[in-house]
Amino acid sequence: MPSLDHEFPLDLIRHSPDLAASLLDHVCGSALPKFTRARCESGDATTTAPPELRADSVVVLENSPDSGGDRAEPALAIVIEYQSRRDARKRFSWPVYVANIRARLGCPVALLVLTPSETVARWCATPIDLGLGHMTQTPLVLGTSDLKPVTDAEEARANPELAILAAAMHHSSDRAVLDALLPAFDVLDRSRTTLYSDYVLAALPAAARKYLEETVNLGAYEFKTEFIGRPFREGKAEGKAEGKAEGRAEGRAEDVLLVLEARGIEVSDSVRERVSSCADAEQLITWVRRSATAETAEDLFA
Repeated sequence: MPSLDHEFPLDLIRHSPDLAASLLDHVCGSALPKFTRARCESGDATTTAPPELRADSVVVLENSPDSGGDRAEPALAIVIEYQSRRDARKRFSWPVYVANIRARLGCPVALLVLTPSETVARWCATPIDLGLGHMTQTPLVLGTSDLKPVTDAEEARANPELAILAAAMHHSSDRAVLDALLPAFDVLDRSRTTLYSDYVLAALPAAARKYLEETVNLGAYEFKTEFIGRPFREGKAEGKAEGKAEGRAEGRAEDVLLVLEARGIEVSDSVRERVSSCADAEQLITWVRRSATAETAEDLFA
């Protein structure tokens, strides 16, 4: 099962495809093509039934259709992979992703690998020999040295997912980074703040979580929405009393339902009852994460 570290940056990209272009711009040696919007594309790179090949994420940068046209033109596809360790099989599957998606979409394709390890980053960036040295493919790799933590509040507001990802990848305890992290959440919609706050609190070290809790509890930072303030406040109270634990479970259940409703997914009475009656904190957190990508409410329980 994919780890939290693996899923977090991919979820950020799924919710904000423009982030893929920003990350690619950090490591690409040339200017990206002009585009009017970014959208997520199926990561399926399989051409025959066995075996199944699927990239972690694919984002397409495209331009609006010309006058009279009915189809947006793809300018660039970005295949995004998260890699935490060396895996020799990837040096065979990555070129397949690029070639098949290039053939399917009919546009240039860039392979972008995200990794928290500088050692793995160097390995990923090694050119892949496709045969007898006549054809090679070199992945573009973004490691922690390429993605600097954001310390400016205005920059964090302008690029909230970038600020959140950088803080999480660096597991930062730097107070300047944490102070910029808080306003980043304020510009996000409610369906994303609940999901991202769980990821960030899990990724940050204990000292960073403690600082965030103290900042919120002392009123040094006033959240524009209680939706993000509550998870930080609840972190300090967790486990102190049964009543507070029950209140936390109720809040998580509400988060699940709110995310589904914000995404326009119909929630039946039976699903609402099952979610609302759940008191298992770990199960509720799992459902919160699934609610961000589920196609139907019943997918929560798949």
